[in-house]
Amino acid sequence: MNKPQPSEYSCPHCNTTVNQEDKFCPNCGSLFMDRFVCMNHGSTEAEGVCVICSKPFCKKCGKESVKIFLCDPHWQYEIHEGMARVFGCFDNLHAQHVTSCLEQAGYHPFLYSRMFNPNADLVSISGMTRNFGNHPINELKVLLPFSEVLRAEETLKQLGFNG
Repeated sequence: MNKPQPSEYSCPHCNTTVNQEDKFCPNCGSLFMDRFVCMNHGSTEAEGVCVICSKPFCKKCGKESVKIFLCDPHWQYEIHEGMARVFGCFDNLHAQHVTSCLEQAGYHPFLYSRMFNPNADLVSISGMTRNFGNHPINELKVLLPFSEVLRAEETLKQLGFNG
């Protein structure tokens, strides 16, 4: 196992390797320093940093779920293993095309399918039709690292994709 370099250490909240200079964890949004104030309430101490927009928010303007902090405007994102859903569909070729377009634009997409994931829990037929967030769990999902989500969504809009 690789030991962290001297300039790196593990986030105490999620154990992700981060740089000692980092002010927050890009994987979970935990703050490493005091004196962060909420973007909306300048006199209120921030509770965390949204992993999508990288802005600090208090507990009234953001919340943590499954060890990830999101602000209210980005709370609707579907999260899978440190990545956020930016596009979804039921057509494999379409999903692969979107993934390819994002790769060509310099992003790092991952195509996720619960239906074809051998590590997924067994789900009943009725369970396959329920929604996860606002998105059916059996759709093909294009996921991106948190830091790429907002820019990639703009790229997808420019390319005419709605997801």
